[in-house]
Amino acid sequence: MDDFEKAILFTFDQTGSVGPDIKAQSQAYLEQVRASPDCWRLCLARFEASQFLEVRFWCAQTLSSLARSSYAQLPPEARDQLKRALVAAGTQPGAAQLPSFLRNKIAQAVVAIAAHEYPDQWPSFFQDLLGTLAQGAAAVDLFCRILVSVDQDIISLDVPRSADEAKQSMHFKDSMRERALSDIAAAWGTIVATYAGSAPDVATAALETVQRFVHWIDIGLVANDTFVPLLFQVLNAPQESLRGAAADVLTEIVSKRMEAVAKLSLIQQLGVVPVCARWAGGLPSVDDEPELAVKYARLLAALATEVLEAWKKVENSVLSMAAVGLEVDAEASADAASACAGASALLDALFPAVLAALRAGQDEVAAAVVPFLLAYIARLRALQKRAPGGGSGSLPEGSPEAAHLPAILESIAACARFPDDTAAYEVVASSADERVAAEEEEAAMAERRQDLFTLFRNTASLARSGAYSFVGGRLSAAVGGGAAWQDVEVAVSLLYQLGEGAPEADTKPGTGVLAQLAAGIMATEVPAAKHRLVALALLETYVRYSRVAAAGGDSALPAVVARFLDSRGMGHPCEAVAKRAAYLFCRLAKQLRSNLRPLVPDILQRLQPHLAAIAASPTQDAGASTKSTGVTGGRGALGQGAALTAVDDRLYAFEAAGLLQALEAVTRVAKGLSLRLCTEARPELGALLAGALQAAVAAPRALPANKPLRARFISFLHRMVECLGATLLPYLPAALEVLLYAQADATDVVDVLLLLNQLALRFKDALAPVMQEMAPACVARVHSLLPADWDWSGAKCTPAALSTPTAAAAAGERPAGAGSTEDLRERAELQRAYYAFLHALVHNGLTGTVERLAAEWCSAEGGEALPGFREFVMKQFGGEVLLEALVASSIDIRDAAAISLLTEVAQSLQLVHSRCGEAYLAYLCTALLPRMGWPPEAAQQLMAHITGSEVRVLKDFLKSALQQIKQQQQQQQRQQQRQNGT
Repeated sequence: MDDFEKAILFTFDQTGSVGPDIKAQSQAYLEQVRASPDCWRLCLARFEASQFLEVRFWCAQTLSSLARSSYAQLPPEARDQLKRALVAAGTQPGAAQLPSFLRNKIAQAVVAIAAHEYPDQWPSFFQDLLGTLAQGAAAVDLFCRILVSVDQDIISLDVPRSADEAKQSMHFKDSMRERALSDIAAAWGTIVATYAGSAPDVATAALETVQRFVHWIDIGLVANDTFVPLLFQVLNAPQESLRGAAADVLTEIVSKRMEAVAKLSLIQQLGVVPVCARWAGGLPSVDDEPELAVKYARLLAALATEVLEAWKKVENSVLSMAAVGLEVDAEASADAASACAGASALLDALFPAVLAALRAGQDEVAAAVVPFLLAYIARLRALQKRAPGGGSGSLPEGSPEAAHLPAILESIAACARFPDDTAAYEVVASSADERVAAEEEEAAMAERRQDLFTLFRNTASLARSGAYSFVGGRLSAAVGGGAAWQDVEVAVSLLYQLGEGAPEADTKPGTGVLAQLAAGIMATEVPAAKHRLVALALLETYVRYSRVAAAGGDSALPAVVARFLDSRGMGHPCEAVAKRAAYLFCRLAKQLRSNLRPLVPDILQRLQPHLAAIAASPTQDAGASTKSTGVTGGRGALGQGAALTAVDDRLYAFEAAGLLQALEAVTRVAKGLSLRLCTEARPELGALLAGALQAAVAAPRALPANKPLRARFISFLHRMVECLGATLLPYLPAALEVLLYAQADATDVVDVLLLLNQLALRFKDALAPVMQEMAPACVARVHSLLPADWDWSGAKCTPAALSTPTAAAAAGERPAGAGSTEDLRERAELQRAYYAFLHALVHNGLTGTVERLAAEWCSAEGGEALPGFREFVMKQFGGEVLLEALVASSIDIRDAAAISLLTEVAQSLQLVHSRCGEAYLAYLCTALLPRMGWPPEAAQQLMAHITGSEVRVLKDFLKSALQQIKQQQQQQQRQQQRQNGT
């Protein structure tokens, strides 16, 4: 081993034994070698002689790069020697033992040279390669790899190319058509015939090469009496890869773009339809060799799709001519009719095999043929619309098209059914592995059902009576006893699908055929309902056909509601079913609000234990409740929950959607209840709602940091205010306490303050006992979240200020770290909500609460309960709330309510002075009143009244001062208007 090989080995070292310095030196040395004029000679010699794969790979890689970049700079004799050496290296008998990556590099180097020289300098490029095929399998292998590289590096349109590269590609292809393609196609046939038995891998490589070229070469080169029979012969070969390659070539042939009539003629001449039609009993190797079965299914689907598209084009050409008033001569009409009849016969022959592929039970096999069936049904729907009457009804019974529909429905049901050996457990998985297997299978089934159920609905729209009869028969067999749960689940799921887009007459309770099917399933105790997937399908179906339940008399709706609330729904032992049931019951309650009103007492009683149980036991692993299931068409899968939040320092992964929807269900039901009904006409309803509220409080208490749960609980409280009125007040402290928990952040406190504002507006002074308890806690929480040096003016938290990082950093004297701007936004929102809260207290007869806070938290001796609270009371309450807000308001001082407000303001001003002393007066004289524009004499009079006058006298002064200020403001406005007018 010399320095050259050592350098390559050091460069490729992955053991860590070679240091970075040695690697860098080795790479520098190899760059010098690449720059040498004789580098190609060294690389050829070492590729042949070296014992190290790393060295041979580096040499092959370097030769390939040289052929692409600097080949034209070599002398002519060197170029000829390099070409011959590369072809010899890949065709000699020993080349078959080289690893694939080395043979690929040789092929890429040869093609890079051909890109420079073919056809001008190397016109015999392909003939030279064809001349080596007699040397054996190694030469054939190189030939196939070179053709693959020609496709990838020069011809393929899938690779983005520059304008010059696209021009070169077209020139290369045209030259191949003129000079080589016929010889290459003949070689393909010879290779497959020669090596199919002795070296099937070589024959497979040749067929895989053919696939790449079929779409742009003359179709006669491969669709002929020699090559096609050879493909059919290979389809019976024992090797899976060889059969699959033959199927892929046939797929490319039948997918070749051409005129419609020519395509139909080609397909008939190929004789591929009878071969595929023999698969009506099932695709070959579907169980033993699934990958091969997928290739067969793609061939079958491509064949049927091409026939259908050609049929449509022939029909449309005649229709288009007739539509523009052109006369279609008899001969053309006869040719079109003959082509359409031939296409119809071909499809009739293929249809049983297509449906067999759909019933195969494998996702990829079914996925291959579903697009064809969708296109076929779409064509039938178009024909239906063109028929007399505008296609409002079903296809005529006995028509050739309608004859396929029952078989399509049967095949869809078979494909949508869970297999007998399913991994889907009944209620609870016995192990984590079982659960994972079930989740994977159910996700795959949900994905499969997306297109399947679309196909089912489209097919049913063509023959509704037949579809109803089919599903009715399935349901009768499923609920009759002894049926497997898989049959029950798919039958109920199909009933659910029929309801989407069904005519109004069919779903009309009492008379509609579909409504009768739904009523039947609602009136039946389904034997397999315990299985979680069956339970989910039933619950989804009940909601879809809720109108049927509502119109089913005195027994139907209570029975359906009971299934949501007992062990078949929210009480189901499978947690995912229980949570989904709560969500679906919410939807049912929304749809049938008025119908459920007589059942409200029973519903609320049944809901309470579910609320309490779910709130008391947050789960670490739960299924998704609002995610859809397979019954709805596959837009989700069961058992895939997600962690929503963390509680305190503990990390819980939980799914609270079931509880959320249970609370929402109560809210929906409560929307149908008025205050008078719950408190006067039927107070027992109010008692039940109050009980539901007491149970619901356990939810945010157990999961205080779960924001979706908090939001739903607050919405629930808002609804209870409307239903229960003042009878709600005794329950509010407990409810508010859990919302204002110890770790509540700024957004949480904002929610509480907004709720208190609503309560203050609604109940006014009746809320005083509640506010006496909650206001101190709210104020303390606000001041713990907003630091003592917080800028209470809000100037630094405006949107404009927050948009500048430096301003955001300066606001509140906080560093502008990651997330600081958003944090400041939340704090600014908290400040606004806090001011609104104080405003609500002052203007709703709850000033005593503020006075109590000022009295208790600011002592006359200078102490304060919270750092900064004294300054807050002076500036924000004593200044902004009592004086600035009073002046800025539109209050009419002649109103009796205004006199009462002025009295409270006077009392509060003297209270603030009693607690904050001279500092408060100094703030008024030197800062606030000058900013408000008060004359010095008026300011001194206000100070005197605050310190020495009675409340009544101070009130009268405030009234007089307010009148003067209002008059001044009006004069200034008129003067401004006159100036603007001039």
